Amino acid sequence: MARRKVTVVELSKRVLWVGAEAYPLNNIARATTVRIEPERAKAVGRFLQSTVVLAVLVAGALLVLRKAELSGSDREQYEQGVMITAYVLAGLFLLKLLSVLLTRTYYALVIETAGPPRTALVTTDRELVQSLVRKIMAAIDNPQAYFKQSVTNYYGQVGDNFKVFGSGNTGKVGR
Repeated sequence: MARRKVTVVELSKRVLWVGAEAYPLNNIARATTVRIEPERAKAVGRFLQSTVVLAVLVAGALLVLRKAELSGSDREQYEQGVMITAYVLAGLFLLKLLSVLLTRTYYALVIETAGPPRTALVTTDRELVQSLVRKIMAAIDNPQAYFKQSVTNYYGQVGDNFKVFGSGNTGKVGR
């Protein structure tokens, strides 16, 4: 589980504060929500690929052991070693798969200014991030706007830190 930290998001006197980071409202060109989803399909593919390779290697090792000129007890010990190794590796492959499958989907609040876009915070609550985006953009036209909210923030703990440029982006795209 990713570590989390409560971050205060406050808009006051035309400055958006996300924790200790300040964003003057007149510098904000865009705020958006980016979905950070674990690559579950890739994890399943890697698991299946690893399992098939492991099965081929185990079958090959057992075949070589059966053809080798070994005493019955030696052959049996080697076969047990191969099988134990195979079970341990299969278990590790399964743990790796489960760690990805059980990972939550996160949502990032990305603030675009005159400089490069910045990920301001990351949380599991999509509605909260979308609400913050709406409040931030509405505040640009309202000099009296004020809000303060505590957010469970996973920024710096989840996935890759990435930059999004342009419009029509879907977030990070796998290679």
